[in-house]
Parts: sequence; C-alpha cells; structure tokens
Amino acid sequence: MWHCLKRRARRRKDRAAELERAYRSVFSSTDGETVLADLAADCGIYQAPPVDLDARAGGYLDGRKALFARILSMLRIPPEEHAALQAAARLETLPEFEHDEEF
Repeated sequence: MWHCLKRRARRRKDRAAELERAYRSVFSSTDGETVLADLAADCGIYQAPPVDLDARAGGYLDGRKALFARILSMLRIPPEEHAALQAAARLETLPEFEHDEEF
C-alpha cells in the first residue's frame, strides 16, 4: 500500500519534517546520490539551455529543472555537498571514452 504524508504526520507542522526526513532517507545513500546526480544531469539543471530552443521545449526544460530544484530544496544539503553533486552531474554528461589499451 502506498503511504501518504497525511497519514504519516497528522499535524501540519509535523508534515514538513516528515517529508524532509523521507527525502533524506531516499537520497542519502550511495545509490540515492547516484540517482540524484543522474537526475541533475538529465534535467540539465547545471547547464545553459540550447540557444535555438523554442518556447515549448524551453517550458518543458524549465519544468524538469523545477522538479529537480524541489527535490534539492527538500534535502537542504550544505554548499560543499551541493558542489560535489554539481561535479558528479557534470561527469554524467561527459561522453564515454573507449580505450583500446589497458592502463
């Protein structure tokens, strides 16, 4: 059965704390950090939009970025962790290089 916030926290003031705890629980593991970096790269939160982006595609991109920003705001990570997330997201966007030789 799916859990909802209203069932988990009866009082309104408890809901914000419960929701933040749930987001932290999901994204504070190694797997969660990997998923968060992938989401950041996929939505392009740290990249400038293409110059030739039309209004409809721009709105779609803005929506993706807004959703990621909501996730990030729920986690309330310190600046040094945010910088590490940004670096990880940038690494996700780099092309893969195949080497013929082993190092």
